[in-house]
Amino acid sequence: MANSTEFSQVVRFGEFELDLRSGELRADGEHIVLQEKPFQLLTALLEHPGQIVGREELIKRLWPAGTYVDFDLGLNKAMNRLREALDDSPDQPRFIETFPKRGYRFVAAVTRNPAEPVPQLKLETKDETRSVAGQSAARQLSSQRFLFPLGVVLCAVCLLAVWLWIRNSEARTPEPIFQRISYGRGTILSARFAPDGQSVVYGAAWDGKPFQLFYAGIGSSESRALGVDADILAISPAEEMAVLLDEHFGMVSRQGTLALMSLTGSAPRKLLDNVQDADWSPDGSKLVITHYFGDHCALEFPLGKVLYETTGGAWLSAPRISPRGDQIAFVEHPLGRADDAGYVAVIDLAGNKTSLSRESVSVTGLAWDPAGNAIWFSASEPSASGRRELFKVTTRGQQFLVWRESNNMDLHDVSRDGHLLLTRNNDRGEVFARIFPEDRERELGWHDNSVATDVSADGSTVLLSVQGESSDPGYEIYLRKTDGSPAVRLGNGLPQRFSPDGKWVLTDYPWGIQATVTPQLVLLPTGAGQPVTLTHDAISHHFATFLPDGKKFLFEGSEPGHAARNWVQDVGGGKPVPITPEGTVGKSVSSDGEFLVAVDAKRQFWLYPIDGGLARGLSGIEPEEETIGWSGDGKDLFVVNYNFIPAKVYQIGVSTGRRQLIYSLAPSDAAGLWDLIPVLLTPDGKSYVYSPYRILSDLYVASGLR
Repeated sequence: MANSTEFSQVVRFGEFELDLRSGELRADGEHIVLQEKPFQLLTALLEHPGQIVGREELIKRLWPAGTYVDFDLGLNKAMNRLREALDDSPDQPRFIETFPKRGYRFVAAVTRNPAEPVPQLKLETKDETRSVAGQSAARQLSSQRFLFPLGVVLCAVCLLAVWLWIRNSEARTPEPIFQRISYGRGTILSARFAPDGQSVVYGAAWDGKPFQLFYAGIGSSESRALGVDADILAISPAEEMAVLLDEHFGMVSRQGTLALMSLTGSAPRKLLDNVQDADWSPDGSKLVITHYFGDHCALEFPLGKVLYETTGGAWLSAPRISPRGDQIAFVEHPLGRADDAGYVAVIDLAGNKTSLSRESVSVTGLAWDPAGNAIWFSASEPSASGRRELFKVTTRGQQFLVWRESNNMDLHDVSRDGHLLLTRNNDRGEVFARIFPEDRERELGWHDNSVATDVSADGSTVLLSVQGESSDPGYEIYLRKTDGSPAVRLGNGLPQRFSPDGKWVLTDYPWGIQATVTPQLVLLPTGAGQPVTLTHDAISHHFATFLPDGKKFLFEGSEPGHAARNWVQDVGGGKPVPITPEGTVGKSVSSDGEFLVAVDAKRQFWLYPIDGGLARGLSGIEPEEETIGWSGDGKDLFVVNYNFIPAKVYQIGVSTGRRQLIYSLAPSDAAGLWDLIPVLLTPDGKSYVYSPYRILSDLYVASGLR
């Protein structure tokens, strides 16, 4: 008889039942496919319920000695697959709790079934004395009794071998295949599969030229130019393309004119200005768009019907309609058009919005899985050292890491048969400066991705914002002398401006780590000292600068549900005082601290008295230009048009409106240039600093990712 302390190999937890002998996982009677590594991981955790199992122990369990793989990535992928099978979430775990950098703990109740008694074979005889014939029969039966279990064992061994082969075949899932489509040197922002699934249309700006449309067949190394200066947004089942003309950029966002044209060749027909992105409904009859108007960004479906909108500078991107046409996925970016931090959300046709993904420091591109129950997207999480990785999030909010590389990846499309269209990008933020009396530019960037946000009045020091693989999550702040000496790290946050005496830096914090956390203003010392918090309120603080006396600061901010405006506040405390109406903002304060140049939603420029009073209009500034500073004597303004490369900088008389071109700025290598924002000048106009951002893209079709 079986020992009562023995247990079978069937384990139950929640609605699940796991047979450790067969590796079969069931939920409410339904079989769930579980590959080898997730199975081994689950088994290891079930052996120690309620206890933390360390990552090193799990790695040793999953990979034998002598295996050479990226163990951390492999363990993370196995855990993601396991959570997907269990419908579990790391944020609200029902079964597996994560201890960052330490390990995992199985938190659900676990039960095991007692084993059934092992049946014993008995011989029944009518009497104790057996004849010779009876003994012979007994010996024959004894032989059969020996052969029977031997056959059972052999069958079991065969079945086990077959089962192991099947499991090993599942475990030997081929590595994803990446097939390169493009071979130019420049930037690709958008690409789509054609309806046949065997060809691709993409927009590319090669070698510093404007964006053009290209057509490429999968498997071919050649791309054919379609002869249209535009970028692709979407392709309908009837091969009608939604394209973007005359696009211009605002750091990470873009907008242009929505137009329609046939894939087989027709001139673009313009529909609407100030559009960011678009997608066709499954039947190709309607378009969803993200559309800017003033300080607002709207999600419209169909055109003209607003389902959802943001204000205060927040923006929306990558709208994609579900395969069933009943939901729209999109990315929301709360921090303004200069930052792509955000999260993935869905909205139904009645306007009910649901946030799905975790907040990321960068989110670019998304597409629905063909099954309609999940969304693919590319994003950089705070732990990813600035790299954008490939994720999936289910419509119930479970998020999984699918693929990670040393490159940045941007997802563009998913075909009906599950192939992915994505770019591998080399992104770099550079800083160039010419400091008087030098007559040449020098490169002053730091690490792989830096932007200059201010330059001291004497041109001796630049203030750098650094983000990327070398930095902490979010942004880091550095000072660098323009003589080329090494940069000095001040802390975390998004730097804004130096104080007039150079002893402090105005900083937005936190910025980019949690997109929905309201940014506040903090002073960081440039030398000895401790940070000082300036604000702690419901206003989302964006740009900020000191007034010339150093006793007050001006900032651009928005209250919840309101458009951005400018405010003034004492450094020593007190409440902020608004000085511009909602939807009117500016950055340039006159050298005497009396006036602010601000622009309204219609792109008209005004001169606002900082102490209060009526604003007056300014002439000589074009609607597409931005003011970047005042001359030291207060007689002139410096303006730049960021929509074109090279960026042309003009000096304009405040009272006369007279314009004079003083700089035309661009690096010698124009390939992959996205923008040159910002341009900074010293008050005498003799020294300048600008920050080119460069994206070099290669387009791929990826197979085998899931």
